[in-house]
Amino acid sequence: MKGLKDIVEHRKKGAFIPAFWIMFCMVLMVSCSTKKNTAGTRFYHSTTAHFNTLYNGQQAFLEGLDAQIRGHKDDYTRLLPMYLSTNKSTANIGKSNYETAITKSEKAIKVHSIKKRPNINGNKRRTPKQKAFLAQKEFNPYLRHAWLMMAEAQFNRGEFIEAASTLNYILRLYSTQPEVTSVAKARLARCYVAMEWPYDAEDILNKMKRDSMSRKGVLERDNTMAAYLIQTHQYKEAIPYLQSAVRSTHGKLQKARMNFLLGQLYQQTDDGQQAYKALSRVIRSNPPYELAFNARILQTEVLPRDKYKQMIAKLRRMAKSDKNKDYLDKVYYAIGNIYLSVQDTAHCIGAYERGVLEATQSGIAKAVLLLRLSQLYWDMENYIEAARTYKQCVSILDKEHEEFKESERRSKILTDLEPHLSAIKLQDSLQELARMDEQDRLVAIDRVIELLKKKEKEEEKLAAKKGLSRTGANARPGAAPQTQNRTSAPQTPAASSAASSTPKGDWYFYNPRTVSQGVQEFQRRWGQRHNEDNWRISRKASLPNAGDVADISQDELDNDSLYGEVGEELSEEEQAIKDSLANDPHHREYYLKQIPLTEDMLEASNQALSNGLYNAGVLEQEQLENFPLAERTMLRLLNDFPEREDLDNIYYHLFLLYGRLGDDEKAENYRSLLLEQYPESRLAVLLGNPNYDMIAREGKHVEDSIYQVAYAAYQASDYAEVGRNYEYCTENFPEGQNRARLMFVHAMSLLYSGERDSFLVVLQEVVQKYPKEEVTQLASFIVKGVQDGRPLMEDKYDASNIWGRRNRRSGQDSTEVAPELKEDRYGDFAFVLAYPTGSLNEDQLLYEMARYNFTNYMVRNFEMEMTEDQGLSMMTVKGFQSYDEVHAYAQNLYLDEHMSTVLKGIRTLLISEENLKLLGKEFSFDEYKEFYDEKFAPLDVPEDLQIDEPTNMEILDPDDADAQTEETEEAETEEDDDDDFFPF
Repeated sequence: MKGLKDIVEHRKKGAFIPAFWIMFCMVLMVSCSTKKNTAGTRFYHSTTAHFNTLYNGQQAFLEGLDAQIRGHKDDYTRLLPMYLSTNKSTANIGKSNYETAITKSEKAIKVHSIKKRPNINGNKRRTPKQKAFLAQKEFNPYLRHAWLMMAEAQFNRGEFIEAASTLNYILRLYSTQPEVTSVAKARLARCYVAMEWPYDAEDILNKMKRDSMSRKGVLERDNTMAAYLIQTHQYKEAIPYLQSAVRSTHGKLQKARMNFLLGQLYQQTDDGQQAYKALSRVIRSNPPYELAFNARILQTEVLPRDKYKQMIAKLRRMAKSDKNKDYLDKVYYAIGNIYLSVQDTAHCIGAYERGVLEATQSGIAKAVLLLRLSQLYWDMENYIEAARTYKQCVSILDKEHEEFKESERRSKILTDLEPHLSAIKLQDSLQELARMDEQDRLVAIDRVIELLKKKEKEEEKLAAKKGLSRTGANARPGAAPQTQNRTSAPQTPAASSAASSTPKGDWYFYNPRTVSQGVQEFQRRWGQRHNEDNWRISRKASLPNAGDVADISQDELDNDSLYGEVGEELSEEEQAIKDSLANDPHHREYYLKQIPLTEDMLEASNQALSNGLYNAGVLEQEQLENFPLAERTMLRLLNDFPEREDLDNIYYHLFLLYGRLGDDEKAENYRSLLLEQYPESRLAVLLGNPNYDMIAREGKHVEDSIYQVAYAAYQASDYAEVGRNYEYCTENFPEGQNRARLMFVHAMSLLYSGERDSFLVVLQEVVQKYPKEEVTQLASFIVKGVQDGRPLMEDKYDASNIWGRRNRRSGQDSTEVAPELKEDRYGDFAFVLAYPTGSLNEDQLLYEMARYNFTNYMVRNFEMEMTEDQGLSMMTVKGFQSYDEVHAYAQNLYLDEHMSTVLKGIRTLLISEENLKLLGKEFSFDEYKEFYDEKFAPLDVPEDLQIDEPTNMEILDPDDADAQTEETEEAETEEDDDDDFFPF
């Protein structure tokens, strides 16, 4: 019986023990709610946030950072960026990892935020430390890591605006904790540096000098200060801060990158010795080979200039190493830079060109090499070669590169100019050859052929070195031989770039684009040929045995017996051989057939030369804006071809040219020649206008004034005055900027004067001549309506009333339900700023609005967009979830004294996104204002409405029902790995 009793007692205790612990855990969970603020709750939520939610986010963050560091590609021809995420390609790496980090941070803030103040004894005197503690807005000591990690993840994703908003919120939330705010301020300035807002960054960094900072805050400040000074080109001042950043940088690769950047700054400040030491530290850290290679390259460039021969010798030894075969473009770029530093331009160009040929990849290194080569040709006025290199450069240069737009502009200009310059060069050379005796002519041709063969052998060696297959069809044939004369230098065959543009390891025929380019190039040179033996011979049928013409030597070609006796007619087979050789740049016939040895050929050559000079001169003046060169070209045209039929055009361009050069005497001379020799010319009529001087000086202002007078007369129904002003502008400003608008006003005047047919003719002319003008859309609408038989509008056209304008469809189906403005107060709303296009500085307005939003609304991501339609521009701020929110936003905006000044004169609308779709189409601004004044203006809106809380993140209020906390904790436990959860 005793044993049975023991068992019963044991079972009773066994049933009691688990029940006791379950009840204990439940009490503990309730006591650790964020509703309470005790040492226990702070410890529980801090530890749980650290080792549970944020642990997983931190791991994801580190994985994303590691992926970015490994995937980033640096451009060593420029200063390395301090922050990898400023490179858009790098910012896209690891995005999913950073998204996880952001999500975990948000979750930790939702679940573990403690905002309730702790219960304290009100009668007890508080120490300064206690006062500082009670002044906090967030009492979970670990959540600052969640906020900072969220901002850091946003920054590394390239979302600098979002990161700045988060950091601004941190500054408000932790305003009483300098150890947090010092870090947040430095990182906020870093965001402004990344967004290229140097003035805002400078303002924060200057204010930080007066603040107390933690050690980590000082390190962050030094890091950001270095980036700011580099961005503003204060390289010498940046060096001490960058040295501090190097010491605090974690990770071998990142530290090596910072040392490389330090070496670049020393190079910029002409401190070669310190640059060499910094680069040596890079090499000693055993970084990836590409970084070490570029450090060695840069070391050669910072050595003293008197040792440039040793530097070049070292680089040439590097070029011979198989390990550097994929970096030869960088090697020759460095060699060219050294030659350029000692003013040896010829060898510099040779090194650059060799680098382009040796490049195995069409990456940033080759793009920068082509860019520098193009700029060199441009400065030397060698526009033919510059056209070739700029075209290659623009095709591979990153569109985000700061010199891309200028390079693209130059390439477009040279694309138009190069054919004319090449024509001038070719015809000059051909005519020079024609003036030589036969022996000298053949010697010059043979010299060009030898250069061509030598060039092809070099290309074949290069192709073999790259492992590519190259045939004779891929070789670029040379042009006619050139000789030294007053405008050109001897021309040599240009090397084909087909082989060098093929990526290493890719067989030619595996790349459809390369094959297509090769086919087009072959057909351009040789025409349509069948894939067969002796493909060069177009008339093989006349050959008895279809012998191989390629085996005929130059000596045999010189032998007259090949073609029969002098004066004897050639047989078909002999003529076929001669014709085929005339298409091969390796034989004299190819060049001899182009030389103008007869009067007809010389006349054709002169015509081509004359046209080339005229077109080149005009482009040099109007697009290239190289006025001295344009002057030389036009004067040569005038001197060499004084019998041209269009001398009036030449005189006119010379008149304009000397006017741009400020030489009034010469300008007046050519104006007089034009008026005397071509009095009936259109250009003479223009220059003979007694008001021409005034028009030339103030033409735009005069035309604007006349248009305003004409429009005022139209509004006053003085249609005769409109006609007089129209006639004056037609005579004096036939191509004026206001031409289309004035023609439209004139057409409307004709309509109201009863001249309906003339009105329609003028409107049609507006539509045809000025399709891109603003007023053309309305003109086209009216013309189409008249052609469709619709009656003309009854209201008088008023161009000034943009607020009453709308584009409501006419002639619509009467059964169609007309759209209506909606009164929904709780839909999505937008804040709109409207103004006439061109009436203000839009970039400044965008900057001021963005700055206001970032400063005052820390975590609300308002979207801003700019639109323009028919002379009316709008800036729309979206992201408001009700009319009350957008109303509060507008009130706060205009209470800001600075912003109220900025927005003075700009029309404001508070409008739902549904109604915004109808604005300007079905309803005008004035019509919407009437609707707003009736439906929305009378509404009562809460005065203390707060709209600066996040819309996508729920911050739990500690006064909420505590049951929600237990449910969230349970869900979190199920979601995360068991090993990551630590119950307390």
